[in-house]
Amino acid sequence: MSKRDEENAAMVKGVFCDAYKFYLKYHSRPMEPGMWQEATDDFAAIMKRYGAASICGRIMLATFSQLEEEKR
Repeated sequence: MSKRDEENAAMVKGVFCDAYKFYLKYHSRPMEPGMWQEATDDFAAIMKRYGAASICGRIMLATFSQLEEEKR
């Protein structure tokens, strides 16, 4: 595996791990004032951590959408 492939694999692993931690942090919390803003701020921080990589955006949007579905 090339160095670039190893770096990409590490980045993808990090994105999945951070998305799962994000999900765990918010999935059982009641919807209260400020909760969605906090989640949005955390989402932005994760995106920044990975340089707004497209895989990060797709995984994080899917995670955020799942949380929205669960709160309905």
